[in-house]
Amino acid sequence: MKWKLQPATLLHLLVLGSLLSACGSGSSNVARESTIEAISASVRATATAMAAANLNPNAALETAQADATSQSQSVAATQAALGALGADAQTATAAAYAPILAELPRYGVDPSAGRMGWIHPPVTLEVEGFMQYDYINHFIATVAGDFVVSGDITWDAIGAASGCGFVLRSDGKEAALNQYLTIMTRVASGHVLFATMAEGEVVTGQDIYAQGQDPNFNWQNEATNRLTVVGRGDRFWVYTNGNLIGEIDPSAPPLQPNLPPEPEKPVDTSNAEAMANYLQQQAEYEIVVEQINADFRARRRALQNADTTFERGFIALVALSQSGRKTVCKFDNAWLWLIE
Repeated sequence: MKWKLQPATLLHLLVLGSLLSACGSGSSNVARESTIEAISASVRATATAMAAANLNPNAALETAQADATSQSQSVAATQAALGALGADAQTATAAAYAPILAELPRYGVDPSAGRMGWIHPPVTLEVEGFMQYDYINHFIATVAGDFVVSGDITWDAIGAASGCGFVLRSDGKEAALNQYLTIMTRVASGHVLFATMAEGEVVTGQDIYAQGQDPNFNWQNEATNRLTVVGRGDRFWVYTNGNLIGEIDPSAPPLQPNLPPEPEKPVDTSNAEAMANYLQQQAEYEIVVEQINADFRARRRALQNADTTFERGFIALVALSQSGRKTVCKFDNAWLWLIE
């Protein structure tokens, strides 16, 4: 199932985005703030989109959870279902599962203790314009607790808050989404951002410098990187190209953001025009810094009262665009494994 969301615009993101492009790799926390705010604003539009389509994701989640309770989800049940297939179907299924089962131990997962959630067909998400967001899941009834989700992602993305990744354990609530998001971005030679969203607002997030942890990470356009997330209880492990790059506590408070550098004061302070430009830049700088700090304080306050532990939910593929140019995310070999 797929929803196409309308653009969501936040004025201060324009400022943060321009700062990011000017500050380079030293502003990774500014990048994170910009990106997770963009995600927060965009995902909130889900309520409008779903209402217009007469969709009730809560009902789908409740139904899926009821089905999961009433039916066995063990490996034995999966094997029994496979046994009911014809020989050709069993061979094809085994061939599709084999590379996935072989890959699971790399992530510390026992292939005998779980079952396949889904194998997603190749899909391309395209979003164009300022702050647009799109996600897709062809298996909306599959609900994940502990899981491994993985996929090869080829991107064509411009902008600090543009990227590709996964929605994790989303409850699909129309008015106030609870979910986690993992987004790969090209900013500052490649970062992976993890955001915790409670009642429709991003309350905390963590930033991982992917290229610094994964020597094979390629941040260039048209490059392909494999993103894998393992979720067990209230901890997540993020891998790129098979390399562990970070362990995530989704309830950890946000870090104090790095601030952009102050404008340089003219050497010749008697130059009226130069001083006028400097004072204007300084005034704009102080506004931006106050906005960043205000957002940080608001997120810390929101986190104090937020429930950030989401035990079950939907998994989906996601693309986010910050700039006015098109962001393209191509997903191949994507799959979900349910740990039992």
